[in-house]
Amino acid sequence: MNKKVLVVDDSKLWREFLKSIIKGFGCTVKVASDGLEAINKFFEFMPEIVITDYIMPNMNGVHLTRFIRSYPQFKNVGIVILTAENESINSFWAKESGANLFLQKTLDREKIIEKLKKFCERDYTIEWSMEFYKVRKEPYGELVDVLEERLRDEIITSKIFSMLQYIEDEEYLLNSFFNMSVSFFDPRSIHVLLITLSEGRIYSYSRDNEKFSLDNVKEKLFKILKKPVTPSKWKYVGNFSKDGRSLNNIKSFVLMHNGIEQGVILFENVEKDNDFKKYLNVALEPLGLVSKILNDFSDFKIKVEIDNLTQVFNKQFIISKLNELLKMHRRQNLPLSVVMIDIDDFKKINDTYGHIKGDEVLKQFSKLIKEGLRESDYLGRYGGEEFLVIFPATSCSDAKKVMERILNKVNKYNWKEEHGIEKITFSAGICCNLSKTVLGLINKADEKLYRAKRNGKNQVVGGE
Repeated sequence: MNKKVLVVDDSKLWREFLKSIIKGFGCTVKVASDGLEAINKFFEFMPEIVITDYIMPNMNGVHLTRFIRSYPQFKNVGIVILTAENESINSFWAKESGANLFLQKTLDREKIIEKLKKFCERDYTIEWSMEFYKVRKEPYGELVDVLEERLRDEIITSKIFSMLQYIEDEEYLLNSFFNMSVSFFDPRSIHVLLITLSEGRIYSYSRDNEKFSLDNVKEKLFKILKKPVTPSKWKYVGNFSKDGRSLNNIKSFVLMHNGIEQGVILFENVEKDNDFKKYLNVALEPLGLVSKILNDFSDFKIKVEIDNLTQVFNKQFIISKLNELLKMHRRQNLPLSVVMIDIDDFKKINDTYGHIKGDEVLKQFSKLIKEGLRESDYLGRYGGEEFLVIFPATSCSDAKKVMERILNKVNKYNWKEEHGIEKITFSAGICCNLSKTVLGLINKADEKLYRAKRNGKNQVVGGE
């Protein structure tokens, strides 16, 4: 079998009995007489299997099992808990503690040997990276040392999970993690990739707001993914520029949950290397779960907020956002501009080229408008070929300038060559009257849109 097995029992008689039979299976064996000694032997020996008594001095078998399982690297270590007939533990509680097998000492010796032999033949492993994870150099002197470390680890885990209160603001959540990391091990910068088929998001944070090369950051993040997916769209948050610097001296980790890659995290120039190994060992598993939750939430938002065809906001979301911004802008006495857009003669496109080609036009049209807007602007599909644009903190005249640039962009686009159809144009109406309700704003913009239609189409009305 050639496995390493740690036997833990305060009875010398049982220690020697178990040691002899396990050695007979072809395993290497070490023994400990109590839970505290077992922990120190565990880190020194790194066994694939632990066989422990339940009742022992300093720390019982359940506590020892829970301690071992608290390290994600030890999730595949095989653990057996032995109990006497009168001890207050049953198989349910043994398994809930993380043990793989519950075995009573009162069984016939031959039965015990048979069950342990079968157990040792199973494929138990230890996942431990000397390069990245914590290696204990000093043994635990007292039980209080173990309890103090567990308390510290629980605080770190709790702190990471508490960040989920900011789940609706992923950028703020990750910035909070960066600030936490600075206080623990002072990295120069942190870079995070979160990725699903729907969307890939890259966040970069540094102590001095440095400029980074997006291509370099993206390459470093993708490099360690074993099964990278290609998302439908990308989002980048950070100080990126063409002349930004490349990363160096990085430590990179895949964020996993239930064996599935959720993303990657990179740490650059970590100052406190010992603290880094110690704390990251604790943080990686909860970070994997948080990444999974963030990815699921992002996918949910996309399904709820985004129009499937055009990949811009849907009608429900864009009206909700307009209502929110209208209230805010009234309070702050800031300008707010709303634009209604309608593709000219869209029915003819469907009738002439078919609905599949019409869908193609809607996708490209949405893309052209989006490219002409700022990050702070909102574009939503209001109806079939109607779109609503919200310009926060923007005067009517400035909104009109943007819309006229977009009109020019749509007019210049080579629809014939790219999509095999005649030129596409649109009409638009702008409203900036904050005294109106949401419906009032939209109706006013709609009125100006139809004035543009009556005036000959392919123009923007309002904003004077």
